[in-house]
Amino acid sequence: MEKRQAEHHQEGWASRIGLILAVASGAIGLGNFLRFPGQAAQNGGGAFMVPYIISFLILGIPVCLAEWTMGRMGGKHGHSTPFIFREYLKGFPLKLSGTIGVMIPVMIYVYYVFIESWCLAYAYYFLTGQMSLTGSTQDEMTKQASTFFMHLTGAEANGSSFQSPILVFFILCVLFNFLLVYRGLSKGLEAFAKIAMPLMGICATIILVRVLTIPGIESGLAVMWNPEWSKLTQPKVWISAAGQIFFSLSTGFGIALVFSSFLKKKDDVVLSSLSSASLNEFAEVVFGGMITIPVAFLFLGMQATSFGTFGMGFIALPSVFGMMPGGAFFGGLWFLVLFLAAITSSVTMLQPGILFLEEGFHVGRRKSSLLLFLFTFCLCLPIIYFNKDFAALDIADFYIGTIMIYILASIQIFIFVFKIGVDRGVKDANEGSLIPFPRSIRFVLKYITPWFLLFIFVSFCYMNLPEYLDKMNPEVMGLLAENKGENVEDAKTKAVVARSVVIGLFIIYGFIYILVSKALNHSKDKVAT
Repeated sequence: MEKRQAEHHQEGWASRIGLILAVASGAIGLGNFLRFPGQAAQNGGGAFMVPYIISFLILGIPVCLAEWTMGRMGGKHGHSTPFIFREYLKGFPLKLSGTIGVMIPVMIYVYYVFIESWCLAYAYYFLTGQMSLTGSTQDEMTKQASTFFMHLTGAEANGSSFQSPILVFFILCVLFNFLLVYRGLSKGLEAFAKIAMPLMGICATIILVRVLTIPGIESGLAVMWNPEWSKLTQPKVWISAAGQIFFSLSTGFGIALVFSSFLKKKDDVVLSSLSSASLNEFAEVVFGGMITIPVAFLFLGMQATSFGTFGMGFIALPSVFGMMPGGAFFGGLWFLVLFLAAITSSVTMLQPGILFLEEGFHVGRRKSSLLLFLFTFCLCLPIIYFNKDFAALDIADFYIGTIMIYILASIQIFIFVFKIGVDRGVKDANEGSLIPFPRSIRFVLKYITPWFLLFIFVSFCYMNLPEYLDKMNPEVMGLLAENKGENVEDAKTKAVVARSVVIGLFIIYGFIYILVSKALNHSKDKVAT
């Protein structure tokens, strides 16, 4: 027992650059390369960058700085969210917040690793020459790409993914994730990030150069960088921009909070947090914005805006690569970039759960890795099975990947502003920092960020929650399908799946809440004795 605890306390980061790359690699994921281009294309192109940059300055940077500072401050109590929060909360609020912090990254991993397997599969099929789109026209190729995507992912019918090759790629992704987790922070995640991040940058740069040398690409670039200023009058554009910053920085995931808890007073948090956030934004704007959108619009025209996030990445772009000279190679390289971005993110999502089991129940890394592997693998199977039109995945992503991360980020900011106090937090952040905490960000944290965060959350729920509540009502969905001339029984089945997912999330939350309560109580009893 003592040996295991000693090993745990010795675990940490081998270098500051390793920490920055690990946190940045966790943030740089499919949201940068798939979600951002889709949001920008649908919200005015260059005009979208105005609210996007404003949101980065008044939401992204302040929340990142607060997370890193709070993590280091709370690290003396432990390195998982419930123990970090023990510095600031107690009783029911501590258990409630701690449970959210443990649940979010673990549950996002559950469906994220499935999407990750799509990227690996596409990279394999492109690089081995098996991704052959032979249509003579653009529409034919797009239709072939759509058929391939729906068949591969099992989105044609519930259960069909279990007869698809995607199951093999999914298992490979799961095993690779847990191999990295099993090796620990410095030998696993940090070592892999030091290789994957530069490799990702090199491959993305090669694709970017190829895209920029395509004849006529300036017409595609014009869509991204010629603003539709009229879009700025639409509240939806501002909410979408803030939501994208939130998602792409992994703000509210609690991952940066956990990783920074290993830092000591002499370690920098200000420059490190700013560096990781800036690296993420560079990857998003330069690679996501200048590759996906221009090439899609060049080959597909305004039709590109009709594709959603998945459609843009797995239907529109494969069609484009099919029409491009050397498309098999560049397509394989692109999906390799997506896979590296996805797996570096998914590995970071597992770390908070591992650390919680190690700290809360004094379980060694081997045993905790195995327990989390079994737990998440079992939860993945329903998401994969009930995948007709991505019904289960969509609902899980909305409630976990949107609603709950907003809640956790809001909790963190309100703790930093009203519990710790901005002045005290800034003073603590400046200890050991290579640059001072920016004065402008101090002002923004005090007077803007908490209320902006609250406004975005309320607005988002007002605009989106009714739709998702209807998705759980079989009668409502059946009536909508009937009015549209669609299959009524399919619509009702999707509603039942959606309701089951939400009920399942409540049950999982209750289970994790019990574990968090036991861990905190056990730790409290141990301190008392």
